[in-house]
Amino acid sequence: MQAAYGSDWMTKAALHLQNYQKVKQSVEERIREDVSALLIIINRENKTFKGSLMPSDLALAQELIGVRNLWAHQTTFSTDDAYRAVDTVSRLLKSISSPHLKEIEKQRQEVLRLLSQDQVRHEPISVPSAEEAQIRQRLDLLLKRLPFQNVSLLNQALTHTSYKYENPNTGEDNEQLEFLGDALLTFLSGDFLYKQNSDWKEGRMTVLRSNLVDSPQLAKFAVELSLEKWMRLGRGEDSNGGRNKPSLLSNVFEAVIGAYYLDSGVEAVRDLIYPLFEKVIYALPSTETAVPSIQADAKTRLQQVVLAQSFSKNPNHCPPKYITIRCDGTDNAPEFISVVYVADGEYGKGQDRSKKEAEKRAAENALSRLGLL
Repeated sequence: MQAAYGSDWMTKAALHLQNYQKVKQSVEERIREDVSALLIIINRENKTFKGSLMPSDLALAQELIGVRNLWAHQTTFSTDDAYRAVDTVSRLLKSISSPHLKEIEKQRQEVLRLLSQDQVRHEPISVPSAEEAQIRQRLDLLLKRLPFQNVSLLNQALTHTSYKYENPNTGEDNEQLEFLGDALLTFLSGDFLYKQNSDWKEGRMTVLRSNLVDSPQLAKFAVELSLEKWMRLGRGEDSNGGRNKPSLLSNVFEAVIGAYYLDSGVEAVRDLIYPLFEKVIYALPSTETAVPSIQADAKTRLQQVVLAQSFSKNPNHCPPKYITIRCDGTDNAPEFISVVYVADGEYGKGQDRSKKEAEKRAAENALSRLGLL
């Protein structure tokens, strides 16, 4: 808001807090002392937030207002509740390109570590024995590699939203499992790298982690497990080459990891994923393991460039800011466009099927304009 309104930003913010202002408390005091004030502003401010954020991002702010109210009334949070709240904070900060994202990511991983220790499990999905037998027969070869006890979880992990849309009575799709798998992979990749070399600096580990869990690499892991053979896709998605799409392969791998955790626990997931991580790390030339800038994803490389002391066009050393909005497509196949700014200047644009990939394309475009790609 400061960038949009200058010195008048506090007056604009006050307009959104008229019904929430405490007596004898300034707007600045309210914003500083009560996070709900910030969330209310994000939810209501059209020019700087509502106009650029997706409805799903704005819903995160609304969800956190509810979390804050529960906390204010001293509600006890389970580890599950705490993880969901911290993850929601992380996603909201990412959507507004907050400089505090790294701090909350550390907290999210710590809560996930506690969650893993608790060995939280879903209640087993009850399926008729005949149906279970059919699933086991169909997935027999995959089950030899992934020995699920509850095959319905694996079946769900392989079910894309397009299949669920065409077969509404088929059970749940894999989106929630994908969300859980993403969180687990983030945590486990950090744990893996720390155990590889605890002396590595944070920046080095961040770049190496991107080699382990970025979408193209997860898609390769999916192919290594032959998940493309077992994915349940809608007819349209299947006929359009869905089984070979890196984005779908990456998503189904995350979902399978989430399902395997619920079925067999975090140690089973470690036993599966660490050998895959080792292949990636050991395949890197030693110079890249020591200084892995070549393998860094575009967003990481761009941030390294613009934060360097030698980059004179960013005197305040502000990190890149990504403004990403949905621009086209359908609910099942949305299109996003992202613009990356550095020090209030536009540096690159990108478009793709997900916000994450659109931001990568924007970073790649920025690096290309800078003559670095």
